[in-house]
Amino acid sequence: MQFIGNRISILDNNNKLSIVIFSNRSRFKNVLLIGWMITFTVCGLIAIPEFTHAADRDRKLFWLVFISFWAYFELVVLKAVLWRLRGKEKIVITKDVVKIMRDVTGLERYKEYRVDQITNWKRVEVNSNSILSSYENAYWFVGGERIAFDYYGREVRIGSQLNDEETGELLGKIRHYFSNIV
Repeated sequence: MQFIGNRISILDNNNKLSIVIFSNRSRFKNVLLIGWMITFTVCGLIAIPEFTHAADRDRKLFWLVFISFWAYFELVVLKAVLWRLRGKEKIVITKDVVKIMRDVTGLERYKEYRVDQITNWKRVEVNSNSILSSYENAYWFVGGERIAFDYYGREVRIGSQLNDEETGELLGKIRHYFSNIV
């Protein structure tokens, strides 16, 4: 078994490359994220009775829109908390198929991609000064993949919030495996 940094483990055996990428975890940031989620939940729970007690149509509409946005972002932050506490990406590459899974609960399934249709393993370039880069690297965001390949004309991404060194090393291992085994 090989390791890249403290987040990535690679096992190469019997014509199968298995990669596990753990989510970027920080105890202090997890405490802050959970505290933010609890506070956000309480705010939403306070707003729900306001909706039910609103007398006129305009106030009811306002609270309905507010609660809709609140519910959406409540799910986003819940997904982020679960990802930071238990999440990992699993990638299995064989000579026939690439299987990818973003595992949080253990109930997720692999997505399979036929190797003969995969082309152009590449690094996802993001301008570090852009708003998109700031958003994708935020601790409360689940995403920010740094490695991609083309599959039937669409881009598939892996490697959530990897740094440049991890991205380069992992991409090199994958390309090497593809050139020698596949």
